[in-house]
Amino acid sequence: MRKPYITLSVATLLLASVTVGCAGGGTKERSTESAAAKPEAGAPAAPVKQPDPVTVKIAANKAALTAEEIKMYVTDPLAKKHPHITVEMIDTAEKGKTLTDLVAAKEIPDIYANFPLNMNELVDLKLAYNMEELVKTYKFDLNRLQPEFVESIKIGSSLDYLAGLPMFNQSFALFYNKDLFGRMAVPFPKDGMTWEQARDLAVKMTRSEGGVQYWGMWPDGVYRGAYQASLAWADFKTNKAVFQTEGWKDLFNMWYDLYKVPGFAPKGTNYTKEFNEGRLAMMSGSTSTLKNMLAVKDLNWDVVTYPQNPKAPGVGQRVDSFVLAITSQSKQKEAAFQVISVILSDEVQKLMSRNARLSVLKDAGVQGEFGKNVAEFQSKNVIAFTKPKLAILQTFKNLPAATIVNQAFDSMLYEGKDVNSALREADEKMNQEIQKMLSK
Repeated sequence: MRKPYITLSVATLLLASVTVGCAGGGTKERSTESAAAKPEAGAPAAPVKQPDPVTVKIAANKAALTAEEIKMYVTDPLAKKHPHITVEMIDTAEKGKTLTDLVAAKEIPDIYANFPLNMNELVDLKLAYNMEELVKTYKFDLNRLQPEFVESIKIGSSLDYLAGLPMFNQSFALFYNKDLFGRMAVPFPKDGMTWEQARDLAVKMTRSEGGVQYWGMWPDGVYRGAYQASLAWADFKTNKAVFQTEGWKDLFNMWYDLYKVPGFAPKGTNYTKEFNEGRLAMMSGSTSTLKNMLAVKDLNWDVVTYPQNPKAPGVGQRVDSFVLAITSQSKQKEAAFQVISVILSDEVQKLMSRNARLSVLKDAGVQGEFGKNVAEFQSKNVIAFTKPKLAILQTFKNLPAATIVNQAFDSMLYEGKDVNSALREADEKMNQEIQKMLSK
């Protein structure tokens, strides 16, 4: 005879199990299993397996990153977050330690650090690696970074994928001598000035007094103006220089006016020396200049935002970030990315910012901390370095483009050459360099 099906509610089953449990019947085996699954009170927890020790090799020029900074921004925070990872630094400035040398010796680093325009070297040596998969794997939020950095890394490498991440940026501002302005009764420079307004001040400050010649302003080389305006250096689809354009002509004429004030300094003038010794009123300088000013004594200086080109309103200088790129041959890619993630953490980026290394994060709070750990900067307007927008990088593929345009500008400024002739000759020189590159 078939047995009828019996349907029980969940509540009935639960009640039954509780009842049986109380009676002690039929639960001995299950109780034993449960006890085996849980450690006794006070018993030591099973040890968690630690990751195997890993060494990540970083190749970088020590001039860009000091030993003290490596400790503060890399090894110390890494020891807290990922103690199994050890970092070994390779100084690419040492003889036999360039990236090319390391490849030849089969000592390829896990991370190569350099500036965006040097990313082509990584590509030429077939070391470029697409880091986007690791970005996804580790859920790294690229939106935390200022977008100009990501875009400029792609432009610098001429790749359609992300081959590196920025560590810090070098920004620019206009330094000025407060005592000199006060003595000559000329109003101080202000944030938000244009180059023309800065030139007006330079004209007033250029004079000879008591047998001493004072200069108004050094705007730096004309190539800086090209960076600010994001002017193209060449068309690499046709492999032709593009200096004979209205953009370059306008820039050369504007920069000529910046230099060509009555009594302007002669060719070869050491403008940094003139400023540090109190004879130059204003000087364009970077965050590296800012740190160098700590060694300059008895000079009452300050800074304002980098002067603007009306054709690029609100823009300072172009992206000049220190890029960390994982190499394609690295066997420690995941550990290398963890190193980079620590460097780009809010905590480390804030520390950099406080120590006057310009953060690459969007976070206004991090940017607002700029220079706060440096006592000498507390009375200075160093926050000016963080205010302008960034110009997008324009590549020239490691060609001596900046040298070519500076020479062309010098021929216009010191030799009286007209702007069209100067730019035509620059075009010719650049085309020669492009052909040399293509013939390699």
